[in-house]
Amino acid sequence: MSPLWRAWLTVPEARAAAAERVFEGWAEAVSVFELASADRRSGGPSGNAGRGSDWASEIWLAEVCVVEGIATTPPDAAELACRAAGEGLPTPGMAPLAAHDWAAGSHKGLAVRRIGRIVVGDPGTALPPAPARLYIAATNAFGTGAHPTTAGCLAALNRRRTRPRPRAVLDLGAGSGVLAVAAARLWPGICVVASDIDPATAAPFARNARANGLRLRLVLADGVGHAALRARAPYDVILANLLYRPLMRLAPEIARRAAPGGLVVLSGILQRQEYPLRLALRRHGLRFRRAQRRDGWSTVEVERPRGRYPGPRGSCRHPPFRL
Repeated sequence: MSPLWRAWLTVPEARAAAAERVFEGWAEAVSVFELASADRRSGGPSGNAGRGSDWASEIWLAEVCVVEGIATTPPDAAELACRAAGEGLPTPGMAPLAAHDWAAGSHKGLAVRRIGRIVVGDPGTALPPAPARLYIAATNAFGTGAHPTTAGCLAALNRRRTRPRPRAVLDLGAGSGVLAVAAARLWPGICVVASDIDPATAAPFARNARANGLRLRLVLADGVGHAALRARAPYDVILANLLYRPLMRLAPEIARRAAPGGLVVLSGILQRQEYPLRLALRRHGLRFRRAQRRDGWSTVEVERPRGRYPGPRGSCRHPPFRL
């Protein structure tokens, strides 16, 4: 497995888009880390410092970001420095990313999984013909398609056959990126935005995106309030494979970001938690469609009734495309 390289810039939040442009054309995944106060003093969440055990539990309200690009090819230091200067930014930091055994433990040797039009297997596995073939490495980032909650979300994507095709998809709690990759494979060329709160997801997310010949963006943020997520709203499909409490907290914002007629798929909940979640979603204007139940877990599908969306749809500067 080829090593990963990273390059990064610490910038005010207002300059995050300019920092992303510095890494375009080289980075295979771009992540935006919002910094809490402790991280600002120690150089940010991507380094060895500033990643205490409670870092990911903070609610990030900072105005400083680390914008990080990850790729399997070493960065051209002179080229990135020139691009940064052109944007009025300092020279990016660059370093190889420490190797991790992402396939360690019981995830090794996962069998090929088929869910309708979607087939999931480890990179290097010979997958049978299917409209959406996903190569997802077993990692310590959640999401290989084997767990009932992930399988429920993939099944919901498989059923989404109505026209017109979605224009924008949001994957909250992206983990390994399996749902983001599935959306990009089912509807080539659409805008797919992925988000997670855990910085450890960045490397496996980048590897899985590359294994599938895609460039996908990962935004490190807690919830839907990050400017990069708001800018692409409304979303025709929102996927949130989280847990009950985060889903209840995020329900109002998820409802606001869903496009009229849009599909919202929520998973990561126990069957006994399904009904109170459905009530909360209904209070926020989302209409129940169906629930899938397996091995004590539920996946809930709701939709936003058609009507005027209260805000403009932003453009997506990071659509997936083949390498």
